[in-house]
Parts: sequence; structure tokens; C-alpha cells
Amino acid sequence: MRRQFIIIAAAAAFAILLLASVPATVAAPGDAPVLQIPTESEPNDTYGSANDVAIPSSVTGVITPVDDVDYFVMNTNSGDQYRASLAIWDNYNLKLKMILYYGDSQQYVDESTPSASNTSLTWTAYRNSYYIGIQAASVTTRTASYRLDTNQVAPTPSPTATPVTPTPTNTPLGPTPSGGDSYESNDSFDDAYLLPVQTTVTLNGLNFSPAGDEDWFKLWTKGGKWYQATTSALSGVDTYVEIRNRNNIVVESDDDGGGGYASQIDWLASYDGYYYVRLTNKAGSGTYNLEVKEIAEPDDAATSTPGPTPSNPGADRCDKLELGNHDFDHACVISVNKPEEFNFSPPPYGGPDNDFFKVWVKRGLLFECATSNLSSGVDPNMIVYDHNRNALGGNDDVEPGDYNSYFSYYATYEGWLYLLVGYGDRTPSNPDDSDYTLACDTKLPSEPTTTGTPEAPTATTGPQATTTPAEGPAATATPAEELTVRPLTTPTPVPVTTPAPQFVPITLLVYYDGNDDRQPGAGEGIAGISAQAYEVATNQLLAQGFTDDQGNLEFTVASSGPVRVRVPFFGFSQLVAGEGASVYLRVPPQPLSEETP
Repeated sequence: MRRQFIIIAAAAAFAILLLASVPATVAAPGDAPVLQIPTESEPNDTYGSANDVAIPSSVTGVITPVDDVDYFVMNTNSGDQYRASLAIWDNYNLKLKMILYYGDSQQYVDESTPSASNTSLTWTAYRNSYYIGIQAASVTTRTASYRLDTNQVAPTPSPTATPVTPTPTNTPLGPTPSGGDSYESNDSFDDAYLLPVQTTVTLNGLNFSPAGDEDWFKLWTKGGKWYQATTSALSGVDTYVEIRNRNNIVVESDDDGGGGYASQIDWLASYDGYYYVRLTNKAGSGTYNLEVKEIAEPDDAATSTPGPTPSNPGADRCDKLELGNHDFDHACVISVNKPEEFNFSPPPYGGPDNDFFKVWVKRGLLFECATSNLSSGVDPNMIVYDHNRNALGGNDDVEPGDYNSYFSYYATYEGWLYLLVGYGDRTPSNPDDSDYTLACDTKLPSEPTTTGTPEAPTATTGPQATTTPAEGPAATATPAEELTVRPLTTPTPVPVTTPAPQFVPITLLVYYDGNDDRQPGAGEGIAGISAQAYEVATNQLLAQGFTDDQGNLEFTVASSGPVRVRVPFFGFSQLVAGEGASVYLRVPPQPLSEETP
């Protein structure tokens, strides 16, 4: 593949300020663990190179810039409960998190809350092995040290029908004995106690101690199934229960539905995943029991179904979630290689139906997302965002006359890829017939047919976008012999034939050449530099983003002709034609003033 290498100088003062803001790596503090705890064995950045850890055990490690992920694999016994705890230090307030995957399929299971100090993850094993990936919660140049502790935890007490012995009537109700129940500490959404619900689980002798205590539990549910939570055997307390979804939003609540001061609530799970039961006390001190179980569909379900379905019978699967899928926080999960039909039926809360989706991507794979099977009058537009919700690019029409949208992305990280599918000011002529099919297919970069062999990168730390085929086929590209003819804004007064869109890989590296060797080196990348790619003929924005902490930014755009790369901060503009380019922007070193302290 032919490449272009462009070097440009820029203000050194700006680069010096950027570099001065990056903290140096510091050794572990004196109060770090002094036990002889083994350290991670690098490289362990993939599932295949994951470090084996026993249960119970501890291991220390370091997350280093920019996108380091440390993988560990452990054997488990199906049906047992496990807990992973992460202690973090030397992190300059950088937050780390753990992500749990099945050992056999590497499928995402759950993740811990990002934290700069301590975070944990508890799960019930349904497989014989699991992976834990430790990574920074954001793209950063900072370094963090950590200790991972893995343990098997005590199983949930067996269900029992034996009620708690009530307080004798001749004995005044006194304060609950000091200390909480055996399920503490479960005082928040993040610390909810996991219930291994299969059909029914009963917990006896719970209490609200000390005063103001909250009890949180979570259970894995199946979409379309009904569940019920009930308090009973109340002794000196008045329970109030809330059901919250995975976004910590209240779905249902109840005060006295269980009779007297007891609570009872039914809810329909709208997804496969965790729901949370939050219990609080309105008066007194004492004990209570809790039962959570799967139930048959209630007789009055037609009038009690949560979500927008009653007022919007034409809503698609994702619009039937509690709050629809109208923004990033409520993006609907879709699966790769599985086409699914959606629509632009008006949401119950009014306004346009902006459909947000998210799909889990893995580093090194090419993801092609496209719409198809449009209803009459439907003209969608697609915008794609990375895991930090930065826009990667978008597409309106695959080509003139084809209103479908198409976007390809070569994944440089593992995590969520967000898609926004909307219609802008092109409201469908018939909202009740506004269907479209969305599919995100995944393949290895070598799978699409190409006219030449892509050139592999020379180093694993260098730009990787050039591994994307330069001339992969567009989803609905017109055969070469059926060219589209349209006038372009050029000095030539005659129409110009426009070839079908081609993939154009572009890599950008912005670096501060501290050793003045005119070559990018380790640690010289400049982060946060904005860049855009435009189609020259139409001036249409094809992609945009910011350089990462190594100074890299990668585009793979579909264009019918030359592409212009712009870096506004430096006033830089470069024409890219043919099979793509690698653009290097060099910031030369500048001696510091003698007056500089």
C-alpha cells in the first residue's frame, strides 16, 4: 500500500505545556503490601496470554498507558459464589475497573464500579472458568498499581420456611442488637448482595441496623420473565421496597402491598441482566424476612406492564424498555451478526425517535454496521461513537439513490461501540410504517476481498489502521461497470463520473520530538489533538476524533474520491488520495529559557 509521510512543526511552547502536565511514573509507596505477593507476568494483554490465578489468591500489577488491559483466568465450580476485590494506589486519582467474562466464550458478563481506591465484583459461577480484565476506566497517560484478591464466598443461606420467632408480647420492643445482619455490608447499589435466584430464595432475620440502614440485593433476570419480592414476619419495622434496573432507575415501588406494614411487588424483566431490590425502613427497629422468586404472569399484567408499551403499541423492542433508547445512557444492546428490525414509531414522551444502540467490539476486528429493508419514506442517518462517546464518523446515504446508511470501524479497543440511528428533519411519511433493519457484522480485517495485500504495521505500538483493507467492498456498492454520474463543485464545467466508495485508511500521529531524532519515540505522543476527515468533492464530514495518549488517531472512511485531513489547532490540511496515508505531525524540541526554574 502506498503511504504518505508528512512532518510539520508547531509551537513548542504548547507541546512543553502538554508534556509538563503528564505525571512521571512513581514507585510503589512505602505502605504498599509487604507480603510476598506475586506480581503479574507480562504480557497478559489478551485472553490467550492471561495469567492463571488460584482461588483464593492475591496478585499485584500495574496498568500502564495507554490502553493496557491485564487479563487473569481462574477455574470455578458451577453454582458457587466468588468475589474479586481490587485495591488501587499510585494512580493520581485514575480509576480502574474489573470486567468479568466467561472462560469458554469470552462473552461479557459483568463489570465493577470504576474506583480510584477499592472496587469489587461478586458473581455466581455458571461456567468452569472465568476471565477478569483489569483496565483504566478512561483513556489516560497515568499509571496505576493494584492488588487483585480472588476468593470464594460463603453460599447464600438455604431457603427455609421457618419464621423468625416473634418478640414476646410482654417484652417491649428494644433497639436491634449492635451490628447488621449476615448480608452486610449491602448498603448501596454498588454493594448489593447477589441472590442466586433460580425459582425462589428466602432470607430470614434481616434487620435495619444501625438506624438509617438500607438493604440492597440484586438478582440476574431473564427478559420477559416476571418476578416478585415480598417482605414478611415483620417485627418492629415498616418496610418500603423499590425495584431498580441496571441504570439505578426505579422501575416499581411498594409500601404496604404485602398486608399490614409488609411490602410486595411484581415486575417484568425487560432484559437479561441484573435488577436490584432496595429495602428501607419507615419506622421502628427490628427484623424482617425477604422472599424473591420468579412467578407466572399476573392476571392484571396487561394493565401493569412497565415501560411505554401501553401508550405506544407500535414500539420496537428497544423502545419498550423502561425509558426507551433515546440517549447514550439508555442505549439498547444489540448482538453482532444478528440483523434486527426497528422502527421510528413516535416515543411516548414526545419528540423525534432517536435510536441509540451499543454493540460490544473487540480489538483487531472489523465491524460493519448498515441499515437495510427500509419502509417507504424512511431515510435514516447513522453516527458512530467510541466507548468514550467521541464521534468516530457517520453516513447518511450509501450512495446517491440508496437511502441506507453504512459505516465500518476497525476496533482499536475492547468495549462498547455506540450507534445513533435517526432521521433528522426527514420525518417518515407514515410513523406507523417506519421500519428498518440494523445489522453489525464482524470479521477479521483480511476477510473482505481486496485488489491488493494490505501492508502490515512495522511495530505493535504504531498506528494500526493500515491493517484495514484499503479497498473493501461497500455494503451496497454499485458494480464498477454501472457508474453514477453527478456534477461536482470543480472548475471543470462538465459532469464528472464518480466511482463507487472505497475504504481509505488514514493514520495520524502527533508527537513532540524531545530527542530531536526526527522519529516518533515512546512517550512522545501528544494527546487530545482534534482532527477531521472530509470528502473533497462534497466537503462532507466523514470522521472526526481526538488523538489518544500515544498521539495516535485512526480513521477508516468510505469515500468516492480524495479525502482531506484537517488538524485545526495546527492549521494543518493535507489531501489524501488513492489507498490512504500515514500522517506524522512533528513538534520540534525547544530549549528552555535559562530563567526557567
